[in-house]
Amino acid sequence: MVHDLIVNELFEKRSLAALIFLIDCGRELEFKVNGNKCFISCDGSKKYVSLYVNKEEQSFDSVSELISDATIADMKFLVVWEQAELEYLF
Repeated sequence: MVHDLIVNELFEKRSLAALIFLIDCGRELEFKVNGNKCFISCDGSKKYVSLYVNKEEQSFDSVSELISDATIADMKFLVVWEQAELEYLF
């Protein structure tokens, strides 16, 4: 029940707290930003978590670090997050 509420918060409000919680719980997210295919996962990451943009990996020690330091099409993750088209949460 609570997990479903957090998933809804992610998809309806683009909540960063929900994103952090769900990825830390082992979920994976597939989304698009301006035509770029993106995927966030801890599975097989060079560090703790990775953001793949068009299959190019950026790895980070935490989801918070990913949010603050990752880039998509030369733009900071935080700048483009609101434009993201969330597709699948695995």
